Amino acid sequence: MRFKFAKYMIPSVVSMVVVGSNANIDGLFIGNIMGDDGLAAINIVWPIVAFAAAAGTGIGTGGAVMLNRLRGMGEKLRAETVKNTALIFLVIFGIAASVLLCLFRSPLLSLMGAEGRVFELASDYALVIGGGAAAQICGAGIVALLRNDGKTYEGMALSITGLVMHIVLDALLAKDMGMKGVAAATVISQAVISVAGYVLIKKNRGAGVRPLVAGEILKSAAAPFGLNFVPSLVLMFTNFFALRSGGTAAVSAYAVMSYAVYTFDYIFQGVCDGVQPAISYSCGSGDVSVREGAVKRGALILGIISVLFSFSTPLLIGFMPKLFAVSEAAEKMMDTGFIIYAFAYPFKAAAKFICAYYYACGEKKISNILVYLDPLILTPTFLVLGSVALGTNGVWAAMTAAQTVLCAAGIICILISNRKKTAEE
Repeated sequence: MRFKFAKYMIPSVVSMVVVGSNANIDGLFIGNIMGDDGLAAINIVWPIVAFAAAAGTGIGTGGAVMLNRLRGMGEKLRAETVKNTALIFLVIFGIAASVLLCLFRSPLLSLMGAEGRVFELASDYALVIGGGAAAQICGAGIVALLRNDGKTYEGMALSITGLVMHIVLDALLAKDMGMKGVAAATVISQAVISVAGYVLIKKNRGAGVRPLVAGEILKSAAAPFGLNFVPSLVLMFTNFFALRSGGTAAVSAYAVMSYAVYTFDYIFQGVCDGVQPAISYSCGSGDVSVREGAVKRGALILGIISVLFSFSTPLLIGFMPKLFAVSEAAEKMMDTGFIIYAFAYPFKAAAKFICAYYYACGEKKISNILVYLDPLILTPTFLVLGSVALGTNGVWAAMTAAQTVLCAAGIICILISNRKKTAEE
């Protein structure tokens, strides 16, 4: 396999940015219509939106890792069976998620800290978003499978088409329908991506579907799902502590900052997903040169763009508060928050890449430990300590501290793995 780097990298980055833009677009319209309350509501519901996108991406990527390794081993029919099973599993999982998210939206919103007017707005948004989760799950998953099926630019074109449709629908529905209107714009655009993607993807009828393969796909999906969903778990915890330390203005400030921070996050993930096909295939074929080339290029690109993102901080401070029409109190909080976050970007990029490398190689245990260490231990710990010691600024500092420790943990894992390999040789 001759890995054409740009063929996978560019569509992957574009597609991931589009996935992460849904709440940004909704927030832009709602912020100018409803102010801080609307922004806070969308930010609180964002973990539900992100769960759907991460579930789809996780299942799609988990299946893709398996099928590329099988292709590398020359097992083409088994690879097609994995793909067929992944397509069916996306639909089944999506329907189940839609039902559950609708039924349990109120307790979920309360758990995430919504109350009063913010709860009412968040409930309207969550009703439509949760009910349409199947469209988001299938859309994200099919785009991931298309990328690994050689139709990288087709997947990118679908993502861009969905984004344009989303913007147009928001412009038509936001003013009259409010929260339900912008949520409907997200669901409709993702439904179009799902249907068109299913038509485009190559299907081998002779390969069939194997239910037992779904379990293996689910295991492989755990790490990529986590990489995409962990930022939203972090967002949920941060919303809670921001609300406690600075009220609605702090949640509104964090909402706008997170639009930038998590857009960067999706770009990092796009780079990681762009090198995944080459790494997965080379693990099956044993072609070390392909894997090493992909790793070196991916690491270099991530290093460059993470530094550029850090230096973009003055620009973000200058225009984002005005673009989203936040209050003066929220704007003051953002001035310091963006500066604190700037130090986290290189560490976030490195940690994501290390996790992605391990799951692309099939090292599920290490990748899962690194992925879930952050939301289960690091971020909650630093949020508690930071909010007590520094108030709202301590809430912002938690991400930088957590990503620094996670990056160090990833480097330690690499050193241990290399030492074991040397000892075996």
